[in-house]
Amino acid sequence: MKSKVIENNNLFLEISPEMGASIINFRDKRKNLDIFRPFPKGKKISKYNSYFTGYFPTIPYFGAIQKKSFLKQNKYISLPRTHKFESDTIHGEGWINKWKIINLNQNSLELFFKHNGKNSYPFAYKATQKFKLVKNSLIISITIENIDKYSFECGIGFHPWFYISKNSKLYSNSFNYLKEKKKNKFIKSTLIKNKCLDLNKIKIDETFLNWKGKSKLIINNNVSILIKNKKNIGNLHVYTPPNENFFCVEPVTNFRDAYYIKKLGYDYHCLKTLHPKKKYQAIVEFEVLN
Repeated sequence: MKSKVIENNNLFLEISPEMGASIINFRDKRKNLDIFRPFPKGKKISKYNSYFTGYFPTIPYFGAIQKKSFLKQNKYISLPRTHKFESDTIHGEGWINKWKIINLNQNSLELFFKHNGKNSYPFAYKATQKFKLVKNSLIISITIENIDKYSFECGIGFHPWFYISKNSKLYSNSFNYLKEKKKNKFIKSTLIKNKCLDLNKIKIDETFLNWKGKSKLIINNNVSILIKNKKNIGNLHVYTPPNENFFCVEPVTNFRDAYYIKKLGYDYHCLKTLHPKKKYQAIVEFEVLN
């Protein structure tokens, strides 16, 4: 399936339904500049290459699931790996499967994906994702519908990637996270006391709790965006790997390793219990600043 393009006077967005409904090109047309990391030229559109895109959805949960930390029928079990590049079960099924188009017009695209619960995540669900361009903003909504006969716990994540520059900084209200004091024992801690995180100086892979829903991200001298919670997003995950040319700032509903954190008895997991025939939705806005 060919990629699909939506655009308005200010923004250009290209999406690959075949490759996990991932974003392969998101640009500011006025400045002819990339916002998300573009998909490498010449790289093949394939199941696992959403790993190299500028954005993919993480459903029906964000983050990894450690071995024997997923609870099903009162028993902790392990789930099979979702991606060949990752050693853990991670980010669900949406980012490695084909999505089908519901509706496409000039400035919006809506798609869906169904999981039958027979492989990987052991419950059936339907995910719907909508991309919409409004003035200087990209608005993405994700909805999970429980089509299983059992209730399950889930979450939603939005996973954009950005090229790092010497000027990359994140301004946010909260840099509180769970710090592992000793094995299986966590305490709530603060990474930095000020409101600005220099993404070059600090290399982390953490979920920041109690996000109030608005952060400014300076990507480089030419591109800055506001990341805004429009519905049900209470946490912000930041991934800044050492010796790499990219970073991620991810609005997420659940905490990283959420099923493991809940197994240990902590309340910070933020997983949503979704009963049969019920839906859960999250919406984020990425506003490109002038």
